[in-house]
Amino acid sequence: MKKIWEFIATGFYSGKLPKMPGTWGSIVAAIFLYFFWPENIVYQLLIVAVTFVSSVVSSQSLSEQLDDKDPDSVVIDEIIGMEIAMLGIKATLPVVVAALVIFRIIDIMKPPPIKLFEKLPGGFGITVDDMFAGLYSNILLRLLIWRHYV
Repeated sequence: MKKIWEFIATGFYSGKLPKMPGTWGSIVAAIFLYFFWPENIVYQLLIVAVTFVSSVVSSQSLSEQLDDKDPDSVVIDEIIGMEIAMLGIKATLPVVVAALVIFRIIDIMKPPPIKLFEKLPGGFGITVDDMFAGLYSNILLRLLIWRHYV
C-alpha cells in the first residue's frame, strides 16, 4: 500500500523529477486538465473531492515514510491546486496555460494568509495551502477571462 500512496502523492512520480518538483506536478495536472477536465461543475467538484481525500492520505503517508513534514516530492497538492484554479472554467489551451503560470506564481509566493495553512498538521496542512493558492488563481484567471486576455 505504501507504494500506491507514494505513486499518488508524487503525482505519478512526477515529483521525483530533478529540480522544480512542484512545477512538474503542476504540468502533469495541466495536461490532465486540458485533455480530461469535464465541463460539468458537478463532475469537477467530484474530482476535487476525490483528489482532496487522496492528497491528504497519500501525502500524510509519504511524509511519515520519509520522516519529513512536507517532502518536496509530494506534488498531489499542486494537482488539487490546479484543479481548483480551473474549477468552473472551460479547459482551453490558453486558459490552462494561464492557470499553470498563475498558480505556480501564487504557490511560490504564498501571499497571506496562504503561508499560515502550511502550519496545519500532516497531509491536511500539505494539501490546504495549495487549495487556497488554487482559489486565488481561480479568481485571477476569471478576471483575465472576463477582460478577454485569455
